[in-house]
Amino acid sequence: MEEKPERKRNNMAVLIIAFIAGVVIAALFRALKITVPVPHDLAGLVGLIGMFVGSMAVDIITKMMSK
Repeated sequence: MEEKPERKRNNMAVLIIAFIAGVVIAALFRALKITVPVPHDLAGLVGLIGMFVGSMAVDIITKMMSK
């Protein structure tokens, strides 16, 4: 199932806005000398990705079981 071009643009816009917001927030934390609440190594990032995938899996399984 292919997404409509305008939906792809909207998805990309959301990603860009989220990235910019993350950069601004991280810069603000750093300027205020506050520890940035993100993992600082690869293992932490992999853990975050795992949490995201697990969350998506539960949503997919729940949707499949409700049909």
